[in-house]
Amino acid sequence: MKVGKSLSVVAQHMDTNRDEFVTDLVDVTKLEIRALNHDTRMTDLLTASITEVVVAGIHYLDLEAPQSRVQAPPGALFYARALAQRDVPLSALIRAYRIGHARFLEAAMRYASSLEGVARVPTIVELVNRTARFIDQVCDQVGVAYEQERDRWVSRRSGLRQQWVGQLLAGLPVDIQRAEEVLRYRFDGTHLAAVAWADVAVPTRDVATLLDRVGRLVAAELGAIGRPLMVHTDEREVRVWLSVPAPVVLDRSRVRAAFDSSGIAAYVAFGDTDAGLDGFRRSLKQAERVQSVVLGGGASPPSRVSFYAEVAPVALMAGDLEELRRFVADALGDLGLDDDRNRWLRETLREFLVRNRSYVATAEAMILHRNTIQYRVTQAMELCGQDFDDPDAVLKVQIALEACRWMARAVLRPAT
Repeated sequence: MKVGKSLSVVAQHMDTNRDEFVTDLVDVTKLEIRALNHDTRMTDLLTASITEVVVAGIHYLDLEAPQSRVQAPPGALFYARALAQRDVPLSALIRAYRIGHARFLEAAMRYASSLEGVARVPTIVELVNRTARFIDQVCDQVGVAYEQERDRWVSRRSGLRQQWVGQLLAGLPVDIQRAEEVLRYRFDGTHLAAVAWADVAVPTRDVATLLDRVGRLVAAELGAIGRPLMVHTDEREVRVWLSVPAPVVLDRSRVRAAFDSSGIAAYVAFGDTDAGLDGFRRSLKQAERVQSVVLGGGASPPSRVSFYAEVAPVALMAGDLEELRRFVADALGDLGLDDDRNRWLRETLREFLVRNRSYVATAEAMILHRNTIQYRVTQAMELCGQDFDDPDAVLKVQIALEACRWMARAVLRPAT
């Protein structure tokens, strides 16, 4: 058997197990390289990049006589540019390619080693050489894409702001007075941080203007002192800091109503107010946790505006999604199945517990008849299988219901 045909056999085996290989590689990459373990949107881009590179690599193995020039997949180039915009080191990306190359070669070797006859050794030699050529050329191209995007991003004023803010968030030695002059924002007051991102339907060319509207609106509604500090993390997302009077009581319903009435096709996740440079950092970390909860819940979050105070327990648990799924399954039993009937039973039970188990108050809040509420609550409690006379059990159920409210897609069990 010719070497080309032997490699084609190896490629076919790799293609058969491609989806499983990609899933494992994404998990390993996130585990090994913390700089690439980002929010849901960046994880989706990482998955798309790995998938396209693996598919291209398998195709390159399958060629009888591969071209001298490899073209890096579009998804790989897009991901490299996104990392550059977020100030993730290029070394982290290149290390990911090394890990991917090693695991791809290990998997392909297992198939090549099972070949019979004299073709085995030449096939293995060509496999090593061909995968090395492929990954070398792809790395060159994604490296160029990263550097070009980094230069473009830094040359813009938003890129300069991002560098200053990145140093502040990292706790590096910074001339605070100089930072305040450059950023036109003071760090000795009380801060409220938020993360805002555009709806997927908004064209990229319109995102910057849209996010500027978000910044102006929340600053006006919260009575911010001076201009908000806005720093883009990429082309569709921005971090916002507001300097607010102290003490401040956030009128969440007012902010939410103003945002909804504006018709802005975006989402905003707020942290809590906090003071000083440590508060500047802490409020953003909280906002990013809220964003993770919202993105983890899928395409239909309860609101376009979310606050840390509303989701704090869920946000703190969402860092370990597998453990959160187990917690929800244990607390809710059969009520944790993802179907329409259980969805409205969960929401009814959540409202009922929030309103101190008042059927009348729950009926008024949900605009339903009292008997309907009573029927639904009874059904939900039976599916839960918990002792609702036990305060600890009730608290556990309430936390699980809040997790489902915000992250249903991520924490519920699929209905069979």
